[in-house]
Amino acid sequence: MSELKLKIVDFKPGMELKVKGVPKPNIDRFNINVCDSKENITLHFDARFNYGNSHRVIVLDSRKNGRWQDAVEDGNFPFEWGKEFEVRPRTGRH
Repeated sequence: MSELKLKIVDFKPGMELKVKGVPKPNIDRFNINVCDSKENITLHFDARFNYGNSHRVIVLDSRKNGRWQDAVEDGNFPFEWGKEFEVRPRTGRH
């Protein structure tokens, strides 16, 4: 799997992060991490097409001092192999 790393040095409250991409055909998963290190991940966004026991699910988690916290799964899976996507925070009421 190819890896793309983007380092944002000065990310402040109120700023918005948008990620666009295209999942390669037949990949098992891709993830987006917002973090300052592998030990401290503020947001772990893991889109799983068919990974382990998961079938088309998004897993949201965080990691503090090297320990994963309580993951949340979302079955709303809008991603398709080979089709462009955009991930960004929702605005307004949820």
